[in-house]
Amino acid sequence: MTKTAPNEERRALERNYQFMRSLIRSSSLEWIVVRTNPNCEDRAFEGITATGLIGYLPMMTDDRKSKTRKKRITVSCLMFPRYLFVGLAANAGQTCDLVRQCDGVEKILSSTPEGAPHRVPVREMLRVIDTACDAEVGRKLIKGQLLSIGSNILLEAGTGAQLKGVVRDVRKRGELVDVEVEAFGRVVKATVTVDKLTLG
Repeated sequence: MTKTAPNEERRALERNYQFMRSLIRSSSLEWIVVRTNPNCEDRAFEGITATGLIGYLPMMTDDRKSKTRKKRITVSCLMFPRYLFVGLAANAGQTCDLVRQCDGVEKILSSTPEGAPHRVPVREMLRVIDTACDAEVGRKLIKGQLLSIGSNILLEAGTGAQLKGVVRDVRKRGELVDVEVEAFGRVVKATVTVDKLTLG
């Protein structure tokens, strides 16, 4: 069995996000928001893409405690449970009726009393893509906060002392962090556990 290296997985994810950004910027797709039936996000996504429509189900990472082990693990989860985005090519005859007929779809979100589907602006779609990319590719969840390379942090040192620093790398599934901190009038490199850090 071939095992993919973590950095290869990261590069593959980055390529997928680059493709989505290019698609959103350069295409004439009109993006709508679909609400799925409970626990039917995958079913709705598969049904929508089977019709030839473009679907996007944003994901992010979450830090959770393993049920079988005592340590915490990073898992992939839905950014917006029960919601996904669909790109319609109106000039190709794609309509909301195609979406409504898909298995797992509850409704299409509307922004008017008449029920006209809400169109998501391109800038908002790009913001969702960037947020998902940061959450899934470039960041780790630390104490309920997103920590990434380049984040400013405060490192606990001694009794109540806190040193200012910057994250340079995140290792071992987010358990260890390489930082550069200002101490004794110079920059010092250190590797610390995440429980010694807070975002600063």
